[in-house]
Amino acid sequence: MATFHPFARLPLELRIRIWKMTVEPRAVEVRFKTEFRTGGTVFHVMSSTPMPGILQACHEARNLDLYRRAFAYGDKPRYVWVNFKMDMISIGDTDLREIVDEQRDIRRLRFERQDDEWLFHFESKELKEYTNLEELHVVCLAGFFDWLEAWECVEWSCPEENVRFIDKESGQMIDGYELDKMWDDFVVESKRKEEEEGGD
Repeated sequence: MATFHPFARLPLELRIRIWKMTVEPRAVEVRFKTEFRTGGTVFHVMSSTPMPGILQACHEARNLDLYRRAFAYGDKPRYVWVNFKMDMISIGDTDLREIVDEQRDIRRLRFERQDDEWLFHFESKELKEYTNLEELHVVCLAGFFDWLEAWECVEWSCPEENVRFIDKESGQMIDGYELDKMWDDFVVESKRKEEEEGGD
């Protein structure tokens, strides 16, 4: 990429607008790790998501607060650079209860679960603490149908039309309304097959 040498001579307001235009939505991977060692338990946060390039560009860009340090937990605090307005925070199978300080900051959240049992029994109350959630992606490890009851019964912390279910194996993404339709189609097809087999 070519360097634009006169950039520093541009008016500050224009430079700030340009820096802000470099911010793009990212999927930020956040994992909580507990290590059991001879001296005791060590708890810390890990992320495979690289630091945004803008933070490495110059002092001026770093001072614009386009990203902030987050998830600095544990005995050996580390942190992850996040823009909560744009970034999707992807926590894998990390329990929602592990995240404490950032619950109200997270607007886009992605987690994976085997089925909806854990969410029903342990995490549905915690999900309500994510009061600014705008979008939620649930990675379904055992397929979509294991999430039908959750779709219908859980009080989602974001608008229902922004809840998405993702099949881990195929990568297919659907919303709850499509999940309902998929189930209805499955039931109709199952009944049709039953009737055909019964008629033989």
